[in-house]
Amino acid sequence: MVFDMFSISLCTAVVVIVAGVQFVLDTVLRRDTGAGRIWSLAFIAAILTTLCYLAWVASDQAGIAIALGNAAFVVGTGCLWLGSRSYNGRSLSVSAWIVAGAAAAVLVASLVDGPNGGAWAGALVMFIALAVLAGLGAVESRRSAMGRSASTVALTLVLGVQCAYYVARSVVFVTVGPADPFFLTWFGTITTSFLTIILTIVAVVSMSVLRSGQARLRGRGDSTTLLLDADGLYDDDSFTKLFGDLTQRAAAFSERIAVISVRLDDLPQIATAFGTVEAQDIAHAWRVGSRRYAPTSAIVGYAGASGIVIALQPSSIGDARRVASRIHRRLLDDFGSMGTSVVPVLGVGIAVSDIAGYDSEALFTAANDAAVRSASSPDASVMIAGAV
Repeated sequence: MVFDMFSISLCTAVVVIVAGVQFVLDTVLRRDTGAGRIWSLAFIAAILTTLCYLAWVASDQAGIAIALGNAAFVVGTGCLWLGSRSYNGRSLSVSAWIVAGAAAAVLVASLVDGPNGGAWAGALVMFIALAVLAGLGAVESRRSAMGRSASTVALTLVLGVQCAYYVARSVVFVTVGPADPFFLTWFGTITTSFLTIILTIVAVVSMSVLRSGQARLRGRGDSTTLLLDADGLYDDDSFTKLFGDLTQRAAAFSERIAVISVRLDDLPQIATAFGTVEAQDIAHAWRVGSRRYAPTSAIVGYAGASGIVIALQPSSIGDARRVASRIHRRLLDDFGSMGTSVVPVLGVGIAVSDIAGYDSEALFTAANDAAVRSASSPDASVMIAGAV
């Protein structure tokens, strides 16, 4: 069977693109960091390489496509080495510059040869760079954490074979030249394309296994994103998750938990009567003050548009009441010193696990209900849910 250049280039491009896209998408979905991201860059560079070479074969015009493809090829192999160093916890400050310098040298060499160099513009410089970077990657994959993992053997073989192939290719290129039948048969573009397909498949499987093992060790399979606004308060969902985890852990050791609800229910009426600017000033003072006057270790977040909740572990019910009273008093002092036309009605309620139990939703609801009663009652500035 005879393979033409375009068909084998297209086949190589399809394999590399499919494997690369799968690895990159998996990296994004896992929210991977470190080695996984760097290896993703390797596959992105490999995709760029195949597209550049495919463009060259389709147009039969050497030049910028060859130069970009060669440089991207070096970047891709270099990123395999950098990813291995990252996996092993090694510094990338010098090695990243080595990869960048090698890619720049290959790009310049390819452009200097220009169209006169044809398909082999900058080839020798690229072969040497690939051999060195692949060799460094193979060595790094046998060190530290990667060396202790049986899953890295396949990646070591991939990089080792690539290193040996490009050493041999460089020697034959220099000794007999790229037009010699021996070179074209054993080290030509078609042979290299077949090797690239095999090594790409092995590499993507090996690195996927390595990344999965690293993710399991980090325990990030069910990670959650928490949102914190500019005032330092968690949004409703984030507070609910944090508070739910806190109550579960506290319940396991029968530790006291309290949640303080600080409500400003008349902000819409203030905005209507006195303007949105005044209402915004009051709301800002309420958000900032609630966080500032809460204990340092407390979790502070939103409870809808008119509520702020503070989760803490007080030493006693009386301690929880003192904290809530301090927040209430200082917020009223802040409102009074702002020089606004109105002082808002502030409601502060407390729910304590001694009374309301350890159900996070029940504690949350009880504290908000107590805050509503506090705002409508002239007899008490702070109310404790369930207290007689």
